[in-house]
Amino acid sequence: MTRLVIEIAEKAIGAALLLFALCHLEGCASSSDSKTSTTSPTATIPPATLGPAVKHSCLQYFALTPKVLQHSYDPVNIRLKKGVNPLAGDAVVFALKDNASYSMLRVVASAADGPDGYELRPVNPRGGGYRVSYQAANGEVACITDLTFAQGDDEPTQAYLTVTGDDSLQVNWVSGSSERGEVLYKKPGTTTWTLFNETSLARTYKAQDMCSAPATSEAFRDPGFFHSVTIPNVERDSVLQIKTGNGVSKEFTTSPRLLAGDALRHSVFMVGDLGTSGAGQLGGFNGFGFLQFPPSDPDRILSHMRQNDRIRLSIIYGDLAYANGFSTVWDQFGAEAEHNFGMKQPLVTSVGNHEYVSSDNPHGWYPPFGNYDFPDSGGECGVPFTHRYPVGSEEAKYWYSFDYGLVHYVMISTEHNYLNGSDQHKWLEDDLANVDRNKTPWVIVTGHRPMYTSCALDKFNGDIAEELKSNVAPLFKKYNVSIYFTGHIHAYTRTSAIDGTVHILAGSARFLNLVCPIGTMPHVEKALSVIGYIELDVVSRSELRGTFWGYNVTSGEVTVQDTFIVGS
Repeated sequence: MTRLVIEIAEKAIGAALLLFALCHLEGCASSSDSKTSTTSPTATIPPATLGPAVKHSCLQYFALTPKVLQHSYDPVNIRLKKGVNPLAGDAVVFALKDNASYSMLRVVASAADGPDGYELRPVNPRGGGYRVSYQAANGEVACITDLTFAQGDDEPTQAYLTVTGDDSLQVNWVSGSSERGEVLYKKPGTTTWTLFNETSLARTYKAQDMCSAPATSEAFRDPGFFHSVTIPNVERDSVLQIKTGNGVSKEFTTSPRLLAGDALRHSVFMVGDLGTSGAGQLGGFNGFGFLQFPPSDPDRILSHMRQNDRIRLSIIYGDLAYANGFSTVWDQFGAEAEHNFGMKQPLVTSVGNHEYVSSDNPHGWYPPFGNYDFPDSGGECGVPFTHRYPVGSEEAKYWYSFDYGLVHYVMISTEHNYLNGSDQHKWLEDDLANVDRNKTPWVIVTGHRPMYTSCALDKFNGDIAEELKSNVAPLFKKYNVSIYFTGHIHAYTRTSAIDGTVHILAGSARFLNLVCPIGTMPHVEKALSVIGYIELDVVSRSELRGTFWGYNVTSGEVTVQDTFIVGS
């Protein structure tokens, strides 16, 4: 009986493949009764009709070059073979090799139909790499092949530098290995490596550590192990390399941290709501968890800032990946960050609603105003964020400060209690009261949610803004805070100095709030609905300059959209 079932299944698969090949290699006329849709699906993604163990040659459908990547996020080229006629909705699908039913990356087939093909940079997802297939819009799979990584599951991936203590750096990364890792450091012009060993145990988290679905169920995947090594400050153009188990990272050329009081002129990349290429805002493309390429929201801003050699520090104030529960989105975001800025200069982050807010967060804050009970984090409740982006040796540290050059930076959480008398409010006043103005004459605060915007806010965000004005803004006035940077609203707004503090909303790194029309509000000097980021120029003890680099849809280039000066 079993053999008969297998024979029937094999014949059915063979017939499906033959029909698929006839349509896609020779072309099919579509009709209302056709099984192959000519429009891209938006409501559901049909499951593949072939199991992960079934393999058919992809040589007649597409070329995958190379088939073994040396390192995570190295480019792979997908090019359709001559004679393949992709229909709308067809895709080259990168599923996880250890869970082939989990499609992580999808490349629209027509994008790879040409002499140059399509270049994709996939993270090493652990679990042996990817199972790559040509899949029709209706779920039929024509062929399956593999994409693997030379360094295997132990490869250190998603690495980034951050500041720790008064004068040190911390290297953080992800690996499939729990073995203690090591960081190798080579000064410019030398061939000698200095070794720094990991002294603490690697960290990880499980589905039950989070709050609710989808993070605890269909979106969960073993996140691997999170490693951290503290190293002394480095020299400019030094080289770093990371090892974990049998895996070795690529070599990274990096910049040193500026110590408190260092008057060297430099720039800072300031942005909120960065997002991940191909993912959208809902936890993957249209909320399905996978990432689709070419992305509808490409990384124009990252491409521009990567070429900006003036930048010596990157700050993201909330809503980093928009993973919304999906571990794989976090992985791809981490690889994208490593490639663009994570290992070039220190990266500092703070929390947003899409990392923390949930209706059932046991550590959540639920005041009688705002929307702090919305399911914005997809049930994550801060767990992936604090493991991937720890502050020093503390995973769950949501507000903190550090010095960099002439600036004292304060990272607050607008997702936790900031009202008068709260722990965070007490900490904030104490921190601001003890700034050494001789070393750091400038004080800059970042938080995810704004107090001021040119947009007409809904009641939830409007009420939050008023509470921030009532409870936090008086501290800014009392202690002479120079600038408050925020995101959350996907637009750009700059105010005049309000009680001495300039408020800058820059939350449009990848997305725009189409439901948030730009209006004329008191104190607003500039308002734009433009994709962009802030380059903060720390000129001297008496002057800060800022440039909003925005994407010009007419020219197709990133250009200067706004400039400002803040004087002491």
